[in-house]
Order: sequence, then structure tokens, then C-alpha cells
Amino acid sequence: MPHPSPFLQPGSVATPDSLAILHLKRDLSTPTILRDYDDEGIGYAEGKVTTTRYGNYPHITLIGQPWGSQIKASKVDTGTRGRVGLHAERGQKRKRGGSSSSRRDESVAADQEAGTGERAVEAAESKGTKAAVPADSGFCHLLPPTPEIWTASLPHRTQVVYTPDYSYILQRIRAMPGTSVIEAGAGSGSFTHAAARAVFDGYPPNAIANGHDDAQAKIPSPKHHRSSEGTGK
Repeated sequence: MPHPSPFLQPGSVATPDSLAILHLKRDLSTPTILRDYDDEGIGYAEGKVTTTRYGNYPHITLIGQPWGSQIKASKVDTGTRGRVGLHAERGQKRKRGGSSSSRRDESVAADQEAGTGERAVEAAESKGTKAAVPADSGFCHLLPPTPEIWTASLPHRTQVVYTPDYSYILQRIRAMPGTSVIEAGAGSGSFTHAAARAVFDGYPPNAIANGHDDAQAKIPSPKHHRSSEGTGK
């Protein structure tokens, strides 16, 4: 059974391993995959952190929060001294020629044992990981992904099918619940998410919007997002 797509069934609260949108201001949003452990091995003491010009947001402060919540930024030491694990050991590795891969695996494995919400904070404290401390300023709104928000959050470095365009296309092809859509050239997935919602009939396996892209440079991005969002192939 495929994992429900947050675009189609986001639930009432943000959960680990799901896509979320951090709305920072009217024309600036940042998508992120929520994790209750440091999956990137960056080494922040608070675990995985999304850093923005409007503040830093540890994921332990996002997971378990209702969609639409206003989340205060946290004080995070983003310098090398504030990190642990892989990135903090790189300087020492250059000096002694040692390897930090085993330490990174141990750090990630330990972080994966932590739960969500308050349990994640308690587990982090018990393991010596720094709990999030609210900053004096900065906040974001935690939003569930929708095709419109996803399109607005995309970097405009590539051609994007915007909301008026895919709305017109879906109307012209008469996309409706229960039908199937095949897209050639998925790119950023803007049209793909809108098409999946248009054909969604309440049963996730029946919402089929297949996207294909021959451009090697674009394949990793839509494939990564679709695999974590459950919107198709």
C-alpha cells in the first residue's frame, strides 16, 4: 500500500517523513521533508534544521504541530562549532587523516530512535542533543502542500507551469475523478500535482498521474518528491 500523498491526504498535523511548506512571507515559501533525525548529517545539535533568512527552524519544533500553526524561529548555532558528527569532524579528519563515516552512522542511528514532538525533545535531551530554544524574532507558518503553494514555492530557474495554465489545461482535457493522466516532461512536478488532485476520487491508488522526463538533470528532483509524496511514478 503506497504512502498517502500529503497533497491529497495531509492529515490534521505535520508528521515525520512528509512534505511541509514553511511560509515565510507573501512571496517566499520553502518546501522541506520533515525528519525527526538528522538525515543529511549536517550535525546541528538540534537535529535536522531548515535555515532561512528569516530564522532557523529545527524540525522537532514542526513535527506534531497542526497545519497553519505559527512557528517561532529557534536559536541555532549554524557555525562549525555548533555542529556535531560528520561536518564537525571534517576539520579533524584533514589533520589526522581519519574517517568519520562510522561516527556519522552512529549519530544518525541514534537520532532515528527519537520520537516526535515532546518525546523527540525529551529523547534529544537524554542523548545530549540540544533542545530548541525560541529566538527573539522570526516566525513562519507551517502549511500542508497544495499544487498552488508548491508552484509558488518553486525556484524560477526552470520553466514552470503556473496555476492559470494548468487549470486551463485540465479543464480542456476534461480531467475528472477516476481518470488517468500521462504527462511527458514532468519537470518540477507543478502540473503533476495539480493533475493528481484533479483525478483523485478519494482512494489513493486510483489517483494516477504518471510523469516522465527524459532530461537527466531534472529526473532526480521530481522522482525524489514523488517517491516521498506518493503522487505517482
